Amino acid sequence: MTALKELGYNDVYHMKEVYMRNDADFWVAAFEAKYEGKGAKYGKEQWDHLLGDCMAVTDIPAAAFATDLVAAYPDAKVILTTRSVDSWSRSMLATICAAHIDPWRKLQSLWNTKAASMWALRRKYHKHLWGNDFPQYGKRFFQEHNDLVRSLVPSDRLLEYEVSEGWEPLCAFLGKEVPACKVFPWINKTDDFQRTSRKVIPQVYWRYVQDVARVVVPVAAVGAVFWWRSGIKAFLNRS
Repeated sequence: MTALKELGYNDVYHMKEVYMRNDADFWVAAFEAKYEGKGAKYGKEQWDHLLGDCMAVTDIPAAAFATDLVAAYPDAKVILTTRSVDSWSRSMLATICAAHIDPWRKLQSLWNTKAASMWALRRKYHKHLWGNDFPQYGKRFFQEHNDLVRSLVPSDRLLEYEVSEGWEPLCAFLGKEVPACKVFPWINKTDDFQRTSRKVIPQVYWRYVQDVARVVVPVAAVGAVFWWRSGIKAFLNRS
């Protein structure tokens, strides 16, 4: 995503945008339509509504809709990032899967509407992409997804690309000049994800405390007032 922004694609849709734009419910509905037969599958009108202002789209949840997005945007160029399936699996287990089983995220979803929507989305893609068992089925999903993309996209619009290749093949495919004096931004590796998580988690936990306080403090205050008034009433009755 960072590399695309360096090349002028400023509006790149990523999982972060799902959260920032409050789009989780739209994606939940898309999963239910495609994988569960609930409602009509998304067509170009729905994808334009969700992604029409973006210059590129990456990552889950969009990766779960390769067939639909290629059909909606048949002239789009597609970059299939590839790597060793074993290294990808290890990275997923240490990042996306670890985040999914974080009990604090689930706890926050009990009272925070935005967190509840994101939790519902995570449950959908973990269920439908690897059957809630990534260690068993994650590598199969990786292979099947790559094969699907290769079957959908003509070779002149498809770049199979490893980020270790750097700028040259990416820029040649997109018709862009290689950025001068720019080291390729290899960001969102496992250690970067975990480092970011260590910074973000204390902030998230503080939001949990604030959310709980918004519920507990008013209830406790009402209880205290009720107890106080009941105590005064009982005292007056005794008097």
